[in-house]
Amino acid sequence: MTKGKDEFTVIPPVLTVTVEDSMDIMIARDTARRAAGLMGFSPAFRAQLAGAAGALAELVLKTGNPHELDYNGVRQSNRVGIQVTCEALWLAEVSPANVEMALRAKMGDLVDDIALREGDPPLITLTMWLTPAREMQASDTSDFNPA
Repeated sequence: MTKGKDEFTVIPPVLTVTVEDSMDIMIARDTARRAAGLMGFSPAFRAQLAGAAGALAELVLKTGNPHELDYNGVRQSNRVGIQVTCEALWLAEVSPANVEMALRAKMGDLVDDIALREGDPPLITLTMWLTPAREMQASDTSDFNPA
């Protein structure tokens, strides 16, 4: 949970993917789709989150060190969403504003919020909020298999 105006409560699902090689990028994308489906996102928005998670996995793979991508549901007052987070030791000396600008340039508008939490270690956070337009409809369940 973070503090202040950005206080989040973690809710299920809680999943983790270790990114060590290029095959893990696919696993990161699939895990994002699964987590977003469990949260009730429609197929199009599951794919959007998967694209953002894949871009983050590609980025951390380039560091040459294994990294964990954590996926979890979040609640902030009356909003529910999903977050993908990753510790980013290699960004400790970089301006958070510059990192956020670079991540936004790489990922476009795939997620609602992109942030770098300063600290030891810094933490990249991608957040997508579930809105009525993003919710799974009954017709979307034909391709949803959470198992």
